[in-house]
Amino acid sequence: MEKSVVLSDGDKLKRIRRKYVLKQEEITGKEITRNLISEIETNKASITKKTAEIIIKNLKEIGKKRNFEVTETVDYLMENQLVQATKVLDNYINELEALSISKDNSFIKTLKDAESFLIDWDIKDKKLRIYELAGDYFCNNNEMYESAIYYEKASALVSRIFLDNKLLPILRKLSVVYIYTAKYNSSLDSCNFALDYFKDMSNNEKAVFLHNRALSYRALKNYDLALQDIRTLENMANELDKQKYFEVLNLKAICLKSKNDLENALTVYNSMINFLDDNDFEKKIIVYINIAEAYMERNDDKLNEEFNNVKELLFKINNNYEYITDIYFEVAKIYKYLKNTSKAEEYYMKALKSAKLKHECVLESDTLCALIDIYSELDDAESIGKLKIEFFNLSNNQLAINNIILCKLINFYNKKFSTEEIKEISNFVLQFNM
Repeated sequence: MEKSVVLSDGDKLKRIRRKYVLKQEEITGKEITRNLISEIETNKASITKKTAEIIIKNLKEIGKKRNFEVTETVDYLMENQLVQATKVLDNYINELEALSISKDNSFIKTLKDAESFLIDWDIKDKKLRIYELAGDYFCNNNEMYESAIYYEKASALVSRIFLDNKLLPILRKLSVVYIYTAKYNSSLDSCNFALDYFKDMSNNEKAVFLHNRALSYRALKNYDLALQDIRTLENMANELDKQKYFEVLNLKAICLKSKNDLENALTVYNSMINFLDDNDFEKKIIVYINIAEAYMERNDDKLNEEFNNVKELLFKINNNYEYITDIYFEVAKIYKYLKNTSKAEEYYMKALKSAKLKHECVLESDTLCALIDIYSELDDAESIGKLKIEFFNLSNNQLAINNIILCKLINFYNKKFSTEEIKEISNFVLQFNM
């Protein structure tokens, strides 16, 4: 059977006869009629087990006489189309699993082939696995919008009425990709459904949903609800690994700082520094950046001291670090506050490059906004023009228009009386939404 071909009983018999160059009457023997073979080949009748046994027996006898080996079996002839389709989809699943770490387009090509096959053979459990594999692949490659689409397709296949346990890992994955795509309310929906209805989930799973919910609340500026979940997570500290506990404390301090509770935020940050290893440069720089920003909020001269700690650690951080884009962005923000525009521009550009490379669309949007502000103040039309192109590319990648960037660009060109640029942006937005 070819990789993605499902054969009827009649197609199988015709292929066998063509393969061995046989006439219909030659495979009937004396036990079945030529008319029955004709009816099967025209799909008017199905192969029974007895008929299959007779055909294979006759084929083997002919093979001995004509010196060819018969590779077909009774099981092959009896294999119905649903079984064949299931095997084809299993092959696609195995291939997608093997290609999940591929760097070329082989995974996407195989996925398209599998989806084409699923149009005719809608086998639910196989479709679910294929969609989840696709979501994982795009998530691992930081293509979060594509990832969300496939996780949503997988979610739609699983019953929420009967609380199918297959739904829980999909909700967990959705709660993550929705945060990366700034769909915070959707992330909340995923977390709330899981926490409300899957009461028997493990504490590790519960911690993931609580953390993602707290992240979403924080992004929506609902800091009190975020802190409620964080307090629950702190009570589960014994079950959290060091990395997860660090993330929880960091989120707690960020929420406190956002509520202007700077003293308590600084207390949390200082406690984090104390439990970190001396060589844990990556976590330390995050804490020092946050401490510096807390002093920045208070217009405190201690900002410079803490920022010196940040600058010393910058050269020890690997460019592949998971949060390197955030680090560049926050360093740029502090330089801007210190009125060091050239350094702010330098690190915003590093953040932009990193965000594009890692497909971090939210950070890319924030960085573009910050750079537009800098170049607007400098009245640098050439640099704004480059950011306009970045905005077009980002919009195409996100399949959405960032209205803040759009307004900032129009405001700049409006002040310059640059009607051609405004017209270009307007046409882009109009064509984009058609």
